[in-house]
Amino acid sequence: MRPLRPNGHALYVPLRPTVQRTLAEAIAFARSRSALRLDQPLPSLDGRRALVLPVIGRGDAHTAHMRAALDALGCHTFPWELGTNFGPTPKILDGIERRLNSLYGQHGAMDMIGFSLGGVFARHLGHRHPDMVRQVITVCSPFRELLRSAVVPLRPLLPLWRTPGLAELAAQAGQPLPVPGSFIFSRDDGIVAWQSCIEPNQPGDCFEISGPHATITRNAEVLGVLAHRLARDLTALPADTESG
Repeated sequence: MRPLRPNGHALYVPLRPTVQRTLAEAIAFARSRSALRLDQPLPSLDGRRALVLPVIGRGDAHTAHMRAALDALGCHTFPWELGTNFGPTPKILDGIERRLNSLYGQHGAMDMIGFSLGGVFARHLGHRHPDMVRQVITVCSPFRELLRSAVVPLRPLLPLWRTPGLAELAAQAGQPLPVPGSFIFSRDDGIVAWQSCIEPNQPGDCFEISGPHATITRNAEVLGVLAHRLARDLTALPADTESG
């Protein structure tokens, strides 16, 4: 794992990806049909329970390879079961709350894994239900300056989402989490600004991977970070910390 190197906050101002990075995403997506391989020794995840939230425009099939790899390590992963992620619609925001409530009633506090916008939703649940969420792990999720960090400007699209909508969700997502968090980012990202995917005040919880946004659910480096962060003993964290 490669934690973020501490640096001046001015260097972490989110900037939209370059055209070259975005074009590289299209090529990467066209080639991203290979299965995710376990190519490194990883810790056992026996006893872990994780709810996995997909990227915008995709559903549970998109996270199936990563969930299968985590399950092979002993984790019990759960799909979100809400169909395609159409963004922060009332149906989806209500649906993820019901899903978390149901899983919590059966299994106790859940680990949350969110890919891209799914990570923003994971943070939303962490803020609203810290008693039900063990930790939040975001993968290339633009939770800082969400409205101005994606390659497609999102502010003109706000009318598509009714209250609470994207603006309110974006404001909440940027606030520090009340539960432990891990934040995965890639400087190769051509969809969102990598600077928007980190917590500058928690460099030890930010982990850099290589590769484009389009392949994050099949990225072996992502799998490695997820496994190590899911396996950690959160009870060993200092009582006053929000992360570790």
